[in-house]
Amino acid sequence: MHDGTLGPFLSGLLRARLTGFGLNGQPQVTFADGATAEASTLVALTPADIGRDAAIASIDGDGVLVVGLLQAAQPVSEIEADVRRITIEARREVVLRCGKASITMTADGRITIRGTQVLSRAEGANRVQGASVQLN
Repeated sequence: MHDGTLGPFLSGLLRARLTGFGLNGQPQVTFADGATAEASTLVALTPADIGRDAAIASIDGDGVLVVGLLQAAQPVSEIEADVRRITIEARREVVLRCGKASITMTADGRITIRGTQVLSRAEGANRVQGASVQLN
């Protein structure tokens, strides 16, 4: 078990790996030298974070503190969420784009759907409503 004092090694932050959670929910970290410690945290951590590297600081020589998780160098290419609702907000415009297809929503209420082919399919009624409807 790490004694909580980082001594001469601490000139800033240390790197440690999040290895689990204790019975009381406290994060457990393992340092490069194999020493382990139970830590406090400034950031929300979940079991999905186990195995990630974290930035660690000393708390007045009386323990360690997770101040953040190290981020991957490349941007995330996928987003997965298992929730009932996701809200994406922007002040001016939201654009979803994939190849030649896009959906653009603007703050003034306009929605533009573009693609080489657009399919609208419904089990029930498929309605188009507006003050006026123009086709072609």
